[in-house]
Amino acid sequence: MNIIDFIIGALLVNAMPHLIFGLTKTHFLGLFGYSPKGNITYAVLQFLLCCVLFCFNYGYNELLNNGYLIGGITVLCLYFIFGKFLVKFYGKQQSKN
Repeated sequence: MNIIDFIIGALLVNAMPHLIFGLTKTHFLGLFGYSPKGNITYAVLQFLLCCVLFCFNYGYNELLNNGYLIGGITVLCLYFIFGKFLVKFYGKQQSKN
């Protein structure tokens, strides 16, 4: 493992809380301020930078052979796709109780 691997992992892991805070409209400091849209934008930027660094350092074919990175990317992509829906769905469930 080298420093680039650490940076790739840190970018991927740090994108998750910024995405969640952005979707839940929680004010959390990111690169683009405290706004929810800023946090979502920051999460997308970190995710893209993580993928670019990995592909630049190892190549696209290695991405498919790295189970840890694929697992992290899968979870993050599922949050990108279903996150807003899940926040709305479970927010309605809580307010009924």
